[in-house]
Amino acid sequence: MSIDWTRVAHEYWQEQPHPRGHGLKIKEVAVAVKLASMAKFGGHASLHEAALFWREFAPGGVPIMSPDEFEHTLDRIAPVSYVFHGRPPTMKELVSLKDKSPAEVHRHYGDLPDRHHPEITASNMVEAYQAARPWARQHLQREPVKSEAAYLHHSGERPDAYYGRLAAQNTQQRSAIQTPVGGHAGEGSLRTAGRQTPDKRVADR
Repeated sequence: MSIDWTRVAHEYWQEQPHPRGHGLKIKEVAVAVKLASMAKFGGHASLHEAALFWREFAPGGVPIMSPDEFEHTLDRIAPVSYVFHGRPPTMKELVSLKDKSPAEVHRHYGDLPDRHHPEITASNMVEAYQAARPWARQHLQREPVKSEAAYLHHSGERPDAYYGRLAAQNTQQRSAIQTPVGGHAGEGSLRTAGRQTPDKRVADR
């Protein structure tokens, strides 16, 4: 019986540790980097990051699911996790939710507490925030912040009334500041009344 020494040599070297793989075998590097880059959601994973990922994905050298199954599960679940929590799903969530229906995935993330206002579920926060958006844009020329969405959820006040009230208060405050003593507000102050600088830290409030 002839032996394919080329195949034997290839399989031998594939099982050896990669010289810069932080514990990864040569055969594991390409897959580990690809999947770790997907899970990172931005940029190419380094070998160190790929090695850390692989320890979770293949504890003891045995993958918890096939690479194809991981890619499919991540593509299906990650958007829901980001919408409700602004983060990628954990490996534990991917394993537990990979066979769940879209409704069950939605319910899982929606029922978790919001990260910044844990007294509110993530689904209620998203609902309040989206209801506030058109009115914050119309009256204040900016996006709403989470503290405003939390107030609307707890108070039950209508978003149109709430942001109309905020705009009126801002107009009064700006007029008081910009009107000279004994004089009148100029044309420029009327243009800027009620306008606020967009808050870029929406996710942190």
